[in-house]
Amino acid sequence: MQSRCRSRVWWRIGLAISVVSMCLSPPVRQLANSPPEVRLPAGGRADVSVGWKAFCVHTSDARVVETDTHSRAHASALSLIGKHPGQAYVSTKVLGVIPWKAVRVQVLPASSVYVGGQSVGIRMNSHGVMVIGYQRVGGQDSPAARAHVQIGDVIERVNGVPLTNADDLQRLLARFSRYHALTLTIRRHGRLQTLHVQTASDPSGRGRLGLFVRDRTSGVGTLTFYDPSDQRFGALGHVITDVDTGQPIDGDGSVYEAEVIGLVKGTAGHPGEKRGRFVAPSVSMGRIDKNTAFGVFGSMKSPPPHLYLRHRVPVALPEQVHDGPAELLTVVSGERVEAFQVEIENIQSQDEPKTKSMVIHVTDPRLLKLTGGIVQGMSGSPILQDGRLVGAVTHVFVSDPSRGYGVYARWMMRECEADTDAGADKVRTAWARNGHVESCRIRID
Repeated sequence: MQSRCRSRVWWRIGLAISVVSMCLSPPVRQLANSPPEVRLPAGGRADVSVGWKAFCVHTSDARVVETDTHSRAHASALSLIGKHPGQAYVSTKVLGVIPWKAVRVQVLPASSVYVGGQSVGIRMNSHGVMVIGYQRVGGQDSPAARAHVQIGDVIERVNGVPLTNADDLQRLLARFSRYHALTLTIRRHGRLQTLHVQTASDPSGRGRLGLFVRDRTSGVGTLTFYDPSDQRFGALGHVITDVDTGQPIDGDGSVYEAEVIGLVKGTAGHPGEKRGRFVAPSVSMGRIDKNTAFGVFGSMKSPPPHLYLRHRVPVALPEQVHDGPAELLTVVSGERVEAFQVEIENIQSQDEPKTKSMVIHVTDPRLLKLTGGIVQGMSGSPILQDGRLVGAVTHVFVSDPSRGYGVYARWMMRECEADTDAGADKVRTAWARNGHVESCRIRID
């Protein structure tokens, strides 16, 4: 009886050891670490570890993805080759019998673009006029403030009549001056509201709202790419916001050739900046129709001048970006685009678009000497790795100007491809948050 019990104990111990050994075996560990889904561009290749050397492969749609088990880099790896955009499943069986690994493969259209780096002048016109401050009228508080008009609100209509700029607002106030109460249609945080304002008269007897407003923004930023397939461009890598309100500019505009006329070197706690100006302020290069969290986008009839590379380069998927050396293209003097060495650090795994995709560390001695690293005005500067456009600079760390954030180029391309329709003031955009500041300062001198 005791011997039987002992044998059961040893049998259980042996089984437990066998299970643990199998779980710790290289094939099982590779299986656990291998991705359940793979994305690759049409014409691209990816290797997936499957654990066992002896297996057979089946693809659910050979028109979408093909497999290569002969020229793979490792005997226990499966090479996937994207053929046409679509989705397919690739499954493997050990010894042709035991189901082992199934991978969902998404083949995405391959994109190639001209990379930028050029400084561009930007003029944005808002849809309506943005409230940036209050003004007393006749010795009393602002009538609009008393009616709960807020800083950052955009006035789109007065008594039902649409307006596009500050001059329109002045004309409408004169037109409706005989009315003491005006109905304002405003947009606040993307939603339309109606407010009734009891105007006050100034010393000349004219009705006033008691507001300071702005209808346009001008400045200099950096172009990221130009896509000749649909004549679209992307720039900046982040949204343009109003300096006084922090609200995104909802409107459209144009881009122009620009040049860098000076640099302010960044130090810890004090981000530097590029100082630029329009080269030909009367000749537009393209039209802006989108201002998003991933940059400004629009149409451009031909490739921009001063290209660093005369040929198109593929746009990398997030899975193709990795830690290691890369190049940053930007302008530090005049209009000439130059390449500088950087290191990509801390890659973020992102299935959906987010603005902080990677950390960029400037290692180029010349750029560090000139600017201290990443400066305001450098956002939108393209980042190249392995012959691909992988991202764009978006922010600089306030505490360490040699480092900053970058966004995946793929996310900018998605915004650029989306079908959406969409100066005079001295403005600069610098948005500080969580220890960093956007590396583009929009400014006109």
